[in-house]
Amino acid sequence: MKNNHKAVVLATLGLWSGLTSAAGFQIAEHSASGLGRAFAGEAVIADNAATLARNPASMSMLQGTNVSSGIAYIDPNIQIEFSKGATVDAFEDEAAPPAFVPNFFMTHELNDKITLGFGSYSDFGLASEYSEEVNEQFGVIAGDTSVTVINLNSSIAYEVNDQLALGVSASLLLAQAELNRFSPIAGMVTGGETDVFANLEGTGIGFGYKVGAVYKLNEEHRWGLAYTGASDIDMSGEFSGVQMNTESAKVDYVKNVEGELTLSLPSIIELSGYHQLTNKFAVHYSWVHIGWSSFQEIKATSKGNECSTAGENDKVCMQKPEEWKDSNRYSLGATYQITPHWTVRSGVAYDETPTDQHVTASIPDSDRMWYSAGLSYYRGDHQFDLGLTYLEGETGEIIEEEGLFFKTTTSNAMLYAIQYSYTF
Repeated sequence: MKNNHKAVVLATLGLWSGLTSAAGFQIAEHSASGLGRAFAGEAVIADNAATLARNPASMSMLQGTNVSSGIAYIDPNIQIEFSKGATVDAFEDEAAPPAFVPNFFMTHELNDKITLGFGSYSDFGLASEYSEEVNEQFGVIAGDTSVTVINLNSSIAYEVNDQLALGVSASLLLAQAELNRFSPIAGMVTGGETDVFANLEGTGIGFGYKVGAVYKLNEEHRWGLAYTGASDIDMSGEFSGVQMNTESAKVDYVKNVEGELTLSLPSIIELSGYHQLTNKFAVHYSWVHIGWSSFQEIKATSKGNECSTAGENDKVCMQKPEEWKDSNRYSLGATYQITPHWTVRSGVAYDETPTDQHVTASIPDSDRMWYSAGLSYYRGDHQFDLGLTYLEGETGEIIEEEGLFFKTTTSNAMLYAIQYSYTF
């Protein structure tokens, strides 16, 4: 049971790659304009208040008071084959449900030097739902899971001179998680009471920070650099499920055990460039380095001694090495201003996965390509943005997990976003 319990907690921390847009369990949809260019140049373009989510220093390029709010819709298409040997025993045609990702941002130019900002958005999250047919045979590695991390961000930017601006932000991180795993073993242990092999629900609060800089060679050429520090969210909640009694070697079923688990979020470095080549045409690019190597192990503990009888001081419910690797994201985009009222943009991106050595059914992650396009309409102080992306991941590799086998046969998604911004 211990190994299966480890898989359960793994899903809590990292599954949602079927629904997330970025690799691992990162969410990138902070603005519709950014989505339309595959988020190329995002740390330095500053076309609305959402820029503070990527680089607080870039707020210095916004004048007056700016409000921006929008919503992204993520429509994944993840299909997975499951088997116990050479033949396919179950097929999932919708492993990840669609989801809406809202955001809200506001910046205020306090004076010629200082700009303040606030944002409410999400950088990380996950969700997956497998059918009853799949869970009957493969519920130990499938099941259903959801994790949400909300970022409440307060930022400040300082314009040192006409060429250099600096920024810093502090974030309150609110996390909520729930997962279920299923197996006939649970029914045997509980006398048919339940088939829930493991259930975990929890919430937690953490803190994060970001620092950034913008350098302007002139009005046509500028670069942005931002660093997001790694952060831990200490989560607490309840666990119920099958456990092995280490003294009697018998299988027990525990209910509502108070537990603790630390969710480690990675550091992020983003370097962006923007170049206005003509009055109407600009190119922009970004390199993003995500420090997923901080996610080296999963360790869950109980507040009491409910998960183990190895000794009174042994509170470890599970401990498993993960050894994720750092990953990179490369993006290139272009913007063309058709008229003073209309702008079009496009972009492509290549997103590396951190999980290629530790792929699971709850993390069917892979390298992926982005193909994006967007449109903006301006009328006075009003701005309306539309963005869409086709995301394509790799498929075909057969993976073994807990003695079972699965293969992702389809891995793509459509991302849509709309946004309204107002300056006053």
